[in-house]
Amino acid sequence: MTFRSMLRFGLVASGVASVMVLSTVAAKAQSRDLWLYNGDSVTVEGYFLEEEGIYGWCDEDCYDLDLFLYDTAGNLVWQDTAADANPQVYAPYEGNFIVEVTMPNCDHPEGCAVWVDSDAGF
Repeated sequence: MTFRSMLRFGLVASGVASVMVLSTVAAKAQSRDLWLYNGDSVTVEGYFLEEEGIYGWCDEDCYDLDLFLYDTAGNLVWQDTAADANPQVYAPYEGNFIVEVTMPNCDHPEGCAVWVDSDAGF
């Protein structure tokens, strides 16, 4: 069943059936799978709840990964630049944000696998 047909089903169905369809759609949030070379950065966008944790981790060739959280106006609202491979930032309020992921130290010449996720998924 496609998303469009699930949505149409949810709109015409009543009661519990529509709630089940919406819950199924919301549960499909996935972590972001990235590939970064030493010195690279990339941005991803997401909608986060107030105080929701956004975190990153990377493969065994990665020794440092940093996260920067920006509001939609481009203002830096949180950062984790500790010299580790497991950064975490928190949304100060509910809304849309931009997450910048930087790779200060990837030891493999062909890059490192990176994952970014949040407490509620985005």
